[in-house]
Amino acid sequence: MSIGTRVKQYREARNWSQEDLAVRLDTTQTTISNIESDKNIPNSLLLNKIAKELEVDINDLLNDHTTIIHDNEFSDQSIANVNQYNPVFNMQSPELLESILKNQEQLAKLMEIQSKLIESLLKK
Repeated sequence: MSIGTRVKQYREARNWSQEDLAVRLDTTQTTISNIESDKNIPNSLLLNKIAKELEVDINDLLNDHTTIIHDNEFSDQSIANVNQYNPVFNMQSPELLESILKNQEQLAKLMEIQSKLIESLLKK
């Protein structure tokens, strides 16, 4: 099951529209639609925000283990039980892992640049 499918599943379990989730994430409905239809894979920052908003562990979104929520009623207990025995993401998806690591490296570089910029501004 793809990340997009899992995002959609958790969103629908909360009875939220794509627009509802988009507003909570300060993004667009189109972004959510593209993620859920697997046209785009969210970067690590957005994926983390999605997990927090949906109140799930980020590994639950990354994990390739099939998850089925039979009930449209969302409860904390149902989420707590989802993938509880499979807490790490599937290493059979090296492209996804590579993409996430690359995004994190880029974030680290941007943070370093930002720190240097702030430091130079404070010196003025």
